[in-house]
Amino acid sequence: MEISYENYLPLTEVLADALVALDDKEQKQLSPGFYRSQVKYALDELGFSSSFIEVVVDTEMTDNLIFPIPKNCYNLKQVNAYTGSPNDVTYTQNLYWRRHVSTRGKGTGYTANINEGNTTDPFIKAPMWSSGYYYFSTQNNRIFLSDYCSAFDYVRIIFDGVPSGSLDNVAFIPPFARKAIVLWVIEKCASYLKGRDSKYRIIQLDAASQLDEYGLRGAWHEAKKRMKSLDTKKLNDVIMYNQKMNI
Repeated sequence: MEISYENYLPLTEVLADALVALDDKEQKQLSPGFYRSQVKYALDELGFSSSFIEVVVDTEMTDNLIFPIPKNCYNLKQVNAYTGSPNDVTYTQNLYWRRHVSTRGKGTGYTANINEGNTTDPFIKAPMWSSGYYYFSTQNNRIFLSDYCSAFDYVRIIFDGVPSGSLDNVAFIPPFARKAIVLWVIEKCASYLKGRDSKYRIIQLDAASQLDEYGLRGAWHEAKKRMKSLDTKKLNDVIMYNQKMNI
C-alpha cells in the first residue's frame, strides 16, 4: 500500500501518545530532551535513516566570543573563524573542539584537564607549545571561542539540521512505525521511572509485551517489515518534501 507524504507524522505527535501513557504530559518526570532522544533511538534501531540538510550559518564575531548553537542544529560538523565577509572570505582558520574546556567568555581564562604551563600535575604535563590557539568548546547550548579568535571578523557554523527551524515540526515518521515508536518510548522511559514509583513497573511490562522487540509477533517486528519495503530514495524524498529551504 502506497503511503502519501501527507500521512507522515511529526515527532511531537508521536511523542504525545507516549506522554499520556506515562502520565507526564508536562514532561516533568523526565526532561523533554530525554523523551525526544528516545524517539530518535527508536528510529535508529528501526533502521530509518533521517536525511538532514547541511546548513551554513555566518555570524559576526561577538565581543564576548560566545555564540548560541542554532536551534535547528542536529549534528555540529565544523566551526571556522574568518576575515572579510560572508561573500568575500579572505582568510579562514579552522577552530578545533577542546574537550573539558570551561570558560565564561573573552578575557576570563579557562579551566581544563590540560592547560598551558600545567607542570605541577603529576599525571598530565602540557608543554607551552602543545596547546592550540584557535579552539572552541560547547557549554549549555552555547559555543565558546578562545580569546585568539577575536582577531577574526566572522564565525561560520556548519551543521546537519532542518532549515525550517524545528525538528519537532518536520513530518518524517512513517505512520506504520507510530505504534512501535510509542511503545519503545513508553518502555524505555518507564524503566527509568519505575525506581521512583512502582506503577511504572506495570506500564513497562505491558509496553514491552506489546512491543516484543526481539520476537516475531509484536509491533516492533511489523514496523521492521514495513520499513524494509521503503527504499532509501523514498525515505529521503519524504524528508525533502517536509523541509522548508528558507533559513
